[in-house]
Amino acid sequence: MGVLQRFERRLEGIVGVAFARLFKGKVHPAEIAKALEREATEQKMVVGEGRVMVPNRYVVRLGLSDYEYLAEWEAELSATMAEMVQEHVEAEGWSTFGMIQVSLACEDELRTGVFHVDSRVDADPGSRVQARPSAAAVRDAWQQPAGAGAPGGPGAGLPPVPRLAPSAGPARSAPAQGGLPPVPSAGSAGGPTLPRPAAPISHALVVDGPNTHHELHEGSNIIGRGSEASIRLPDTGVSRRHVDVQLGNGKANVVDLGSTNGTIVNGRRVPHILLSDGDVIRIGHSVLVYRKGPRSGREPS
Repeated sequence: MGVLQRFERRLEGIVGVAFARLFKGKVHPAEIAKALEREATEQKMVVGEGRVMVPNRYVVRLGLSDYEYLAEWEAELSATMAEMVQEHVEAEGWSTFGMIQVSLACEDELRTGVFHVDSRVDADPGSRVQARPSAAAVRDAWQQPAGAGAPGGPGAGLPPVPRLAPSAGPARSAPAQGGLPPVPSAGSAGGPTLPRPAAPISHALVVDGPNTHHELHEGSNIIGRGSEASIRLPDTGVSRRHVDVQLGNGKANVVDLGSTNGTIVNGRRVPHILLSDGDVIRIGHSVLVYRKGPRSGREPS
């Protein structure tokens, strides 16, 4: 299930109407959710014994118009976003100091539709504002035995290090005698097991609201309001040739074609950007989600 559908289901009882209608022309909460997940990924830090830690405090800075529009549901949105980031972190096998918290903040300098995400490692769950601990201090704290952190020690001011259970991975074969690698397991025919061919990958854009699915083709995929566009959007905020999604070598790049209102990906206005699965693209009043995964055989709309 995509990030848009997950948000709509969790907040259905709060908002009461489709997000595509409620957030036209403004920051879509799914954009914030995707940006939060990307911020956690970009700020991850390898600490002792191969553990990976990510920030646990996130502040979403919005322009005045967007902040006022979302403030009515700030508590519900913040809690839901925190849950989704927590699920993302746990799915990746990462760790944090305490539970993840997300808050909204107003920044007058930001334009409508554009937002920034700041993050930090907050070792004190009761602290509202705290400077980010240095990488060395974090590593020292994580490398100490449980219960460490006495005043004056390298882990001073940080909570005891949680002990993580080793992940259950595939059993490893014992090395063969003489330093030779283990003999590969035989298949049903007595020979080595051959790898299965990789499933074909699908690249698509899903338009929020009507949930229209558009398969992307190799090369240029023009999105716009004009008749020459590969994907046509009946949106007065979209230029006739607004943006090109260029697909090649298994990668999709968004390139703005000099549109009037610009192209925003995960809350950032961009001239061009490489897409990853789940990225949220906003052009005019339309919201599209990029999906990349094994081809299901579904016909494009």
